[in-house]
Amino acid sequence: MRDFPFSFDSLNRFSQSNPYQRLSDSDKNLYTLLKQLEVELNFPAIHDDVGSFISFLFHWLKPKRIFEFGSGYGQSCFWYSLSDHNIEKVILTEKREDLEQIHHNLPWSKTWKNKLEYHQKDAFKVFDSMEDFDFILIDGVKADYLEFLEKSYNKLNPGGIVLVDNSYWRGSFLDDEVVAKKKTAANIRALHSYISKTEKFESIFIPYVDGVSLLRKI
Repeated sequence: MRDFPFSFDSLNRFSQSNPYQRLSDSDKNLYTLLKQLEVELNFPAIHDDVGSFISFLFHWLKPKRIFEFGSGYGQSCFWYSLSDHNIEKVILTEKREDLEQIHHNLPWSKTWKNKLEYHQKDAFKVFDSMEDFDFILIDGVKADYLEFLEKSYNKLNPGGIVLVDNSYWRGSFLDDEVVAKKKTAANIRALHSYISKTEKFESIFIPYVDGVSLLRKI
């Protein structure tokens, strides 16, 4: 009988990839620092498996311009950098005032750092002043997800991708009782209702942990 290659615990993971298997020494140092910050700041940074998925996707998508609704200190940028084929600009937005300096102090390579534009202000105001994008990450305030998505359409290039992280928000899109913030839960349900009915995007859902919704502009 052939041994099964994975443990039962590993089956709960979205990906079997191990970042350390494909990182340079400098990338390993940065990755280790990012993981330390995640613990020290108690910050809900993008999960490794979702980051690995984005990096994998970028090898095919090859986006030039990226916008983020909710960036924290920029952990997602690490995953973008691993597939930096054609990326010209990454616009990061974050309301928390204590994270901007942390982002700037991270040991990004000079070439990559020049592509990162960090805005410590309201994401809507930044987005309204911007032009077109190939990829948009929605990972900010859950109650604003639908508004973010609706605004994304007009500035997303044809065939462009929107990735909505944590889009199931602890199962609240099915059951109000699992979260305390009922209004946010209602907004999450409205998001999924919109996605299921809209003709502006085609979409797929990845039921990993807190849910990943992936949409492509038609």
